[in-house]
Amino acid sequence: MVIGAYGMFLVIAVTTHDDFRGFREYRWSNIPVQVHRALLYPTVVLWVVFAAGLVLNPSMRALLRFSAFVGLSAITLFVMPAVVSREHAFTAVGVVGAGCVLLALPSIIWPEYTIAGVEIARVLDSQRSEFTLGIIQRTPASIFDVISYFRILATFGAVCAAGVAAHTRSPWMVAACALNLFGVFLGLGRASILAFVIAAALAVGYLLAGRTALAGMTIAGTLVTASGLAVAFGFLPGPTVLFQSVLGPRVGFWTATYEAFAARPVLGWGLADTAAIVHDFYPGETLTGTHNSYLRLFVVGGIVGGVAYLVLSMSALVLAFRRVCEQTPLALTTFCLVIMALVIQLFTGGTIFGTNLSSVLWALSLAYAQPAMGD
Repeated sequence: MVIGAYGMFLVIAVTTHDDFRGFREYRWSNIPVQVHRALLYPTVVLWVVFAAGLVLNPSMRALLRFSAFVGLSAITLFVMPAVVSREHAFTAVGVVGAGCVLLALPSIIWPEYTIAGVEIARVLDSQRSEFTLGIIQRTPASIFDVISYFRILATFGAVCAAGVAAHTRSPWMVAACALNLFGVFLGLGRASILAFVIAAALAVGYLLAGRTALAGMTIAGTLVTASGLAVAFGFLPGPTVLFQSVLGPRVGFWTATYEAFAARPVLGWGLADTAAIVHDFYPGETLTGTHNSYLRLFVVGGIVGGVAYLVLSMSALVLAFRRVCEQTPLALTTFCLVIMALVIQLFTGGTIFGTNLSSVLWALSLAYAQPAMGD
């Protein structure tokens, strides 16, 4: 379904291009693209790394992953921003997020219900949380089989809707923002809420003190995060036990992931099942994934793939910061989206390469950081 949707989008993008005269006269120039070398170069390096991994460890599963990683990321990063304006893209994310929150609201009251023959059942049981002051709350169920997708969509939908609302003064987008915010609260995802709070703080800092404050807060936040992780793993003195208790089992997951990378530091393990590979280095019984996108790329592509992914992420952040000088709500929204994508990837194993919802949203955030989108 995902590949079919991308195919439909590509056909529409080509046939509506100004230079298109028919498939008989088709040329590569008929595909509208928006490319900035700061994103293109590390992305191409990662594609080459994926290809090398496919050659070294060939399998049908690796071939399918390679095709999806390269093809879909190329369309998302370099074609979508040339065809769809930021306003329309952010509006779509905000509206879809609000719709999914509306669909999930009945599950807070009823354990399960059916719409058009499709059963909507609970993903997680009722739980207590510090965000609800200890009150028992039912986690909403939606159309996703993994609650993290719902959380990420609601979080990105809230920021996208807020940006479009500030840009267009549309009351509908204000309502969409409110619904998405309610979804963020109901989802109880610590990574999603943390990313949203950071983005909101950066936006407030920019509105109060401008780009200098935005840059200072971003750099300070990066240093604090790096220092906190260093303390958690014992590289710096401090309350290691406290930080490890906050991170929970991720400390063990990340340690095992690093050991898997250290076993093959040059070329990595290729496009294999990363969780299965890391599990061999995990001393516990249950490993649910790498829970860190950056470490996962080090496992997949070795030192070259990991460094290239870090360069790609930092390049998108710099480009998004430069766009803030446009002094428009959508430019600030783009920067906040990139920040949220980078923060959430610290705690989840998905990357911008893939077919799942989070990968698409993160790739879109990086794509719209590029200048001259034609919107």
